Amino acid sequence: MASESELQQFWTDHAEWSQKTFGPDNVRGPAGPLNHLAKEVQEALAKPSDPSEYADLLLLTFDAARRSGLSFDGLIGVARGKLEVNKLRKWGNPNDDGSVEHVRDELRCLITKSVCGSDDWMAEPGCSCVSCLQAK
Repeated sequence: MASESELQQFWTDHAEWSQKTFGPDNVRGPAGPLNHLAKEVQEALAKPSDPSEYADLLLLTFDAARRSGLSFDGLIGVARGKLEVNKLRKWGNPNDDGSVEHVRDELRCLITKSVCGSDDWMAEPGCSCVSCLQAK
């Protein structure tokens, strides 16, 4: 399994190649990689047992995130926060397409555990969970 430092180096190697090949982040922005990502999702759905399709999704996600201004640590930090938010959510049953979505009214602050939008909820200073960040 790759360590976080190995993933950081992979991020850096990919960034250098991508910027040299496709142009600098401040010129290109995230739209190109995001549009390409949408196409690659369809390929992964058509070939779900092909690991190279998941590699394409990872590379394009990294590229779009970086081109939007996120650092590796920033992306991992937001992803860790999002995982904690998801752990607090209630989840529905699979949809017809197999996807499972969270119950929309169950977003909670990681510090207070209060449901966002309820009378007792307000963004907590210093909290980096998605719900508090969105409310600030």
